[in-house]
Amino acid sequence: MEIIYATSNEGKKNQVEEFLHYNNYHVKLLTLKDIGFEEEIEENRRNI
Repeated sequence: MEIIYATSNEGKKNQVEEFLHYNNYHVKLLTLKDIGFEEEIEENRRNI
């Protein structure tokens, strides 16, 4: 299974991936960069 993880931060991706594998979830995380998404996402309280 593959999941798109809405981040460009490889460190965050690696932490979540390690957690998933440690708990026996066989999931591949894809970052926004992996899928070619290059737009800037505005983060504010309304969309968090």
